[in-house]
Amino acid sequence: MGKIKSSRISFKFILTLAGLGAIFLACFFISSAKTSTTDFCISCHEMKIYKDELKVSIHAVDKDKKPIECKDCHIPKGYGGKHIIVKTVLSIKDVWIHNFGEPENLNRQKMQKFARRFIPDENCRACHKDLTKDTNDKELSEIGKLCHEAYLGENGETRSGCAGCHFNMAHLPSFDRRYNFNSKFVKKLSLWEEKK
Repeated sequence: MGKIKSSRISFKFILTLAGLGAIFLACFFISSAKTSTTDFCISCHEMKIYKDELKVSIHAVDKDKKPIECKDCHIPKGYGGKHIIVKTVLSIKDVWIHNFGEPENLNRQKMQKFARRFIPDENCRACHKDLTKDTNDKELSEIGKLCHEAYLGENGETRSGCAGCHFNMAHLPSFDRRYNFNSKFVKKLSLWEEKK
C-alpha cells in the first residue's frame, strides 16, 4: 500500500512539474514574440533614431517589399538556446539603460562593436543566399569575391561575420556618415531629415 501511495505522489509531483514547465515555456514564447516586434522595440524614445534610419536604409524592405523587422536582423531564428541567451542579454541591457542609464545620451560609437555581435550571420544569410552577387543581382567586385570566399573558407579564412564587414546597412550614426561608401545612405537620410 505504501509503495502505491508513494508512486502516486511522485507521479503527481512529476505531472505538476511538467505542467509548471509547460506554463513557463508558454509564457516565455508569448512574451518573446511580443517583445520582438518592431513596435515594441521602438516604443522607447531612445530607439526612435534607429527607426528613422531604418526607414531610408537599403534594409527598409525585403525583396518582396515586406518591411524588415528589428527581429529579422537582431534576434536568432527559432527558439533554441542561442535565441534565449540573446533575448535575455539584450533585454537586461536595454531595461538597465532605459531605467538606470542615460538613454538620451547613448554613445553609439561605443555601442557599435557590441551591437554587431548580436547580428547572427544566419539572419543575414536567410535573405542573402547567393554570396557571389550583390543585392542588384550583379557580379561582385574582385575584392568582394575574395572576401566572401574567405568568409566561406574557400580561399583563406576570416573571423569576421557579415556585420563585421557590412556595417551601416540599416542604421547610420553621424560619426560614420563621413565614409564614401555610405554616401547614398547619407543623401537619403539627409533628405528625409529635411522633410521632418
